[in-house]
Amino acid sequence: MDTFMIFLNTMIIITYILLIGFITPFIMRFLKNRNYDVFIQLIPIAAITLLSSFIISKGLGGLQELLFFRVVIIVSSILLVSLLFLTLAMRHLWKEEYDKLIQRMVSLFPKNDRRFSLK
Repeated sequence: MDTFMIFLNTMIIITYILLIGFITPFIMRFLKNRNYDVFIQLIPIAAITLLSSFIISKGLGGLQELLFFRVVIIVSSILLVSLLFLTLAMRHLWKEEYDKLIQRMVSLFPKNDRRFSLK
């Protein structure tokens, strides 16, 4: 592989990470304003990550081209399946445990803690 292809692949990966990083807060803020919990907010993020990494890897020559996109596809599909299990099965079958899990997640991140802001 020549240096131009390495540079091009690196730029594609960096652009992909930045795109997902900038889209995620807007989607989560939009769903938070609609009073959805954290797990439901993460489902579209995992789905967008899975679909976009699959499309990019197919566009670059299949899944054999870049290891990064194969790893992203595997991780995002596992995350998407686990989030769907949490929101569909656990929310309806074990409502009390789901509410406790949501309360633990809310208590981990205080509301006044501003770690990252685009303003």
